[in-house]
Amino acid sequence: MRKNSNRVDIDYFKVEGTPGGSQDWFTNFWMNRAGCSALAACDMAICLAANKGLLDCCPYDPGRLSKEEYIAFGMTMKPYIHPRIGGVTRTSVFIKGFGRYLKDCGYEAEFMTCPGESSLQDAIGFVRKALDRNLPIACLLLRHREPAFKNISWHWFMITGYAIKNGRFFVTYHTYGRVHSVDFEKLWDTGMRRKGGMAALGEIVKSR
Repeated sequence: MRKNSNRVDIDYFKVEGTPGGSQDWFTNFWMNRAGCSALAACDMAICLAANKGLLDCCPYDPGRLSKEEYIAFGMTMKPYIHPRIGGVTRTSVFIKGFGRYLKDCGYEAEFMTCPGESSLQDAIGFVRKALDRNLPIACLLLRHREPAFKNISWHWFMITGYAIKNGRFFVTYHTYGRVHSVDFEKLWDTGMRRKGGMAALGEIVKSR
């Protein structure tokens, strides 16, 4: 984890050199079209194994993941957070499904959430607190008034860092095997009535 007063970047995994995994790798129809929430859970589980040493959370070596293994892991997660028409549009559904997966791995987990209706300052505080644990944040964006966010609308992606630039708060996020940086205020202010939110892991303990 890289951290100073103006920047934090968590340790994030690669898959055969690609930063994170990609939904585009899946040939299964539902995972390819609507599997982003299940893959967000996979990504969080991989980071639990790699960054916290909780190896039971990931069935493969998090430091040497192949595309085939990432795809297989996605299919393992699919029954817990199954893709559906309209997608997984609430953080509560994500938490419930991922919590069941972690329980089956032998862990009890607490989650932190930040509703999309939260103020910008509250959301920034959430990002700072969550990333300080060296784990990613699963972020759900529904509709956004700005066309620039079309590619991540109605989509789950992983926030993995932040930086303060000229007084502005930027976040780094991973999705589709790529890394992006965006002004967080522009991302958070969707201008739409229906909003998404963020979910992050709090405490996690061995249950058996």
